Amino acid sequence: MERSYSIGQETTICRKRKSVVEELILFIKKTKELQNHLEKELPVDEREVYIQELNQLLEERHKLLNQLPDLSSKVENEVKLELMTMEEKLKPLLNHKLNVIKMEIRTLQLKKVKNNQYENPYGNITADGMYLDRKK
Repeated sequence: MERSYSIGQETTICRKRKSVVEELILFIKKTKELQNHLEKELPVDEREVYIQELNQLLEERHKLLNQLPDLSSKVENEVKLELMTMEEKLKPLLNHKLNVIKMEIRTLQLKKVKNNQYENPYGNITADGMYLDRKK
């Protein structure tokens, strides 16, 4: 079977393949950056900066993922396998960081409530009962 492409069509097809490969390479690089960032410990001093960088990497990776076409038939099995293993490594790392942050937020909220109770011990008294003195 011979393909009948004109020169313009061949270059367009080559450009599309090249751009898909370039986008895939960018996606893999961004995923590796994200993985390296997640493998770092959550810093005590600069948590906001760490979380902002994490959000930025996730957004950039999401944009690249949306730009990628359907790769089910265009990519070799080795690349698909590599992408799947990278995703399997990322999910537990992301979940762990999310759980750590949630736990710290709960701890801070609990400390805030306890501190308010300590500063104002009679602030939350409820008048749900009454004491009657039966002595005469």
